[in-house]
Amino acid sequence: MSSQELLSSPELTDIRSPLDLDKFKKFLATVSPKSSKIHYGHNADIPKTFSNVRQFKFGQSNPTYLFVTPEGRKFVLRRKPSPNSELISKSAHAVEREFHILNSINVLNSGSKYKVPVPKVHLLCEDESAVGYVFYLMDYVNGIQIKNPDMPGFSQEDKKLYWKSIIETFAAIHLLDVEKLISLLPKEHFPQFQNIEKLKNTSYFVRQVKTLNNIHKLQSKHVPEIPHFNKLTSWLLEHAPQDPDKLTLIHGDLKIDNVLFDAKTKTVIGVLDWELTTIGNPLFDLANFLQGFSLPNKLNRLIYQPQETDIGLENKASQKFVYDRLQDYQRLVTWSKDPKNNPVDYWPVGVLFGLLRLCVISQGIAMRVVLGNASSAQASSFASMYPVLSDLALDVINSSRKLQSSL
Repeated sequence: MSSQELLSSPELTDIRSPLDLDKFKKFLATVSPKSSKIHYGHNADIPKTFSNVRQFKFGQSNPTYLFVTPEGRKFVLRRKPSPNSELISKSAHAVEREFHILNSINVLNSGSKYKVPVPKVHLLCEDESAVGYVFYLMDYVNGIQIKNPDMPGFSQEDKKLYWKSIIETFAAIHLLDVEKLISLLPKEHFPQFQNIEKLKNTSYFVRQVKTLNNIHKLQSKHVPEIPHFNKLTSWLLEHAPQDPDKLTLIHGDLKIDNVLFDAKTKTVIGVLDWELTTIGNPLFDLANFLQGFSLPNKLNRLIYQPQETDIGLENKASQKFVYDRLQDYQRLVTWSKDPKNNPVDYWPVGVLFGLLRLCVISQGIAMRVVLGNASSAQASSFASMYPVLSDLALDVINSSRKLQSSL
């Protein structure tokens, strides 16, 4: 399979999630910055109408559409799946937060050495009477997706270019001036960011373990517990690094299918899906993106099928690749050389945390299968993974101990 066969634009379908297009046309024709509950983006340019609309295949959580104007301009609309009053979890569909994060990053990009490649956002509508849902409008990024971090079929030269840009994108995100970013964000949507001193004295991993523990307790009422859960969380809390002295923005779901590339320049031109972004430890973003290189090859072949892939924890070349990329990152982000926050030294923590998070996700799928809320053909397969993933996490602890005893 050639690299060209592995590159694709985000897939589009006919509209699956209803949207009142007549109401939306009326909204575009009459909207102004003075309209109720309307927020304009930095240097916004609002279209007056559209001639074509389709829905992206991705965006299961928040339906996402492509709008084309008569002049050929392309915009993307992301909306909540239902009105606010019907949402089970408002925090899981916070398109308002996503809009404001993207808008603030665009403002900060003008003075940054490394710019975070994000779409320009134009408008956020919190007035549900407009089309029935809270939504925002942004530019369409004309990029391609690479769904397998192994990049099979790509030349070594092209792989180097893509990965150089990926690491520079990590650096751009983690080097953002967070205190300036917070000053640009509306307090009502970001209450957790308002106490700067508290943010500087809390730990991302401690917060995450607390959250995962609460979710695990709830899910374990319906399905078996995650094996070794207490041992894994105790080890993580004992060995996880404190957050950097410099407040750091993390994407929260940074993985290769949330990135758009320019196939000509081999560079990142769009980072999508900022719904889970927070202030925390950059080790998580790195571990999340590079996770495939630390999973068993058998599992990677399942995840990336029908593509063949050689990456995995059994492959020494995969492990060397990871550490080479971490060192590339350190050269760009100089504060990461701080002994208490060195991603190379703390890599086992990142790997274990990523596996623990997958365990909780897999257990959640198992719960939904039991409760009859998971209809996907793949749901049962993913539901059975968490005992295996838990054993892998335990192996990380044992391997880390062997490494320490040999030093």
